[in-house]
Amino acid sequence: MATPKTERGGKRTPSKEVVKEKKEAEGIVSITDKFAILNRLITRNLNNNINKPIFALYSKDDITRFISNPYTYEKELRKAVIYLYGASPHFYRLIEYFVGLSDLAYVVSPYRIDPATANQKTINRNYRRVLNTLSAMSIKTQFPKILKVCLREDVFYGTLWITPDNITVQRLPSDYCSISSIEGNVLNVTFDFSYFDSRLNLLDYYPAEFKTKYNMYKKNKTIRWIELDAPNSFCIKCNNDILDYALPPFIGLLRDIYDLEDYKLMKLSKTALENYAMLAMKLPMDDEGNWLIDGDKAKDFWSNLDAVLPEEVGSVLTPMDIDKISFEKSNTGDTNTIADAEQNLFTAAGVSSLLFNNDRASANALLLSIKADQAITFGIVKSIEDMVNRFIQHQGYGKNFKVTFLDTSPFNRKEAGDQYLKAAQYGLPTVMMYGSSQGLGQSEFDTMNFLENTVLGLKENLIPLASSNTMSSKDSEAPTDEGGRPQKDMSELTDSGEQSSEDKDDWG
Repeated sequence: MATPKTERGGKRTPSKEVVKEKKEAEGIVSITDKFAILNRLITRNLNNNINKPIFALYSKDDITRFISNPYTYEKELRKAVIYLYGASPHFYRLIEYFVGLSDLAYVVSPYRIDPATANQKTINRNYRRVLNTLSAMSIKTQFPKILKVCLREDVFYGTLWITPDNITVQRLPSDYCSISSIEGNVLNVTFDFSYFDSRLNLLDYYPAEFKTKYNMYKKNKTIRWIELDAPNSFCIKCNNDILDYALPPFIGLLRDIYDLEDYKLMKLSKTALENYAMLAMKLPMDDEGNWLIDGDKAKDFWSNLDAVLPEEVGSVLTPMDIDKISFEKSNTGDTNTIADAEQNLFTAAGVSSLLFNNDRASANALLLSIKADQAITFGIVKSIEDMVNRFIQHQGYGKNFKVTFLDTSPFNRKEAGDQYLKAAQYGLPTVMMYGSSQGLGQSEFDTMNFLENTVLGLKENLIPLASSNTMSSKDSEAPTDEGGRPQKDMSELTDSGEQSSEDKDDWG
């Protein structure tokens, strides 16, 4: 314990540490201390961690049985896809690919506002508060986790820890959650509070609502399932047309992944077998069938030969003719079954295998394939959008604003940006959309403009480098032979244009 301080008059005053310890002993904790505790969210205590994740490797027959009745085997299917996400690089890359098809760029726009009568100062103040709330959510770091769970397991159950500085999304255990209702076009969560009967030490790692409702459950244990409060708790589902049970989007791939592993084992065995050979040592015999060499001597010779042969080569001692024995593969009708299995795997997923093993792809074909895949991810993003809007509009300052996520990704950022920029040039209010599509959010848009132009004065201090764009023809020191039409981007070329470009590169 800290020592109290002594003032000039001899009066001893308690230090800050002593005051804090006294407050804690009396159960008095300041608002600042509470926020400090919440800002540092503890997810589990490693010194008292009695609950460990369980993984299961099921057989192909088990997977077939689970798929035949996904309602009954919902938990088993969830465990299977979680295991394969870590064990299968193909399944992992597929999920990560779909997660990356949205960069979660968003814009905030007025909602149910009459521009003729709106109070400009009030709108501006509330607009800033909405932007601050969205910044506190750390959308681009937290929400991809939601996408990943939805694409892997179909359902994400979550709740929010809310403080003035940040809003943290906490995932709830899926085996103890279910969908109970729809509110504001967002799915609500019902939680099985018997979860804490054997995990009472985890109750402190959940929001205060859980402790209150667990006490309600203890008074009447027949009511295990209690709905969590909206809008802080929510559910995001990929297959939102099937609400009775979770159905992983890529459930049909599970057997194909097992087939791929079987083919790999078969090829490994076949390759090992092709390295084997056999040598035959024949005992000489006369016309009357008598041995021309003593049998014991023959065995000694054979033993000497067998002792020096490598493990891959066998030997045999025989009095009879024997044909050559080898296990080399024949080139006739030989196919690469593993490559075929990989292609079938991605075909079953509904995506182009050329995305992951591009040996003969057309750029335009790939772009069209990516656009079709992007629609799947964007469907989940729109559900997240509804969840965010329900939370924002539930706050007093956010009832007149809404968040819209843009259908942009690293694959179509240039195309989307060009469309927003062209619309802005014709007077449409798409400047914010253009900035967001290029990675500059609204919360940084005007502040960066203020920093660069007002504070740093970059407009006045930066002088453009000399180039053909900033020089007139008479400023040029020497003529140049670099002319002609600017080269097109690869995404704008046709198949024949791609081939012409490749031929040009080959011939220099």
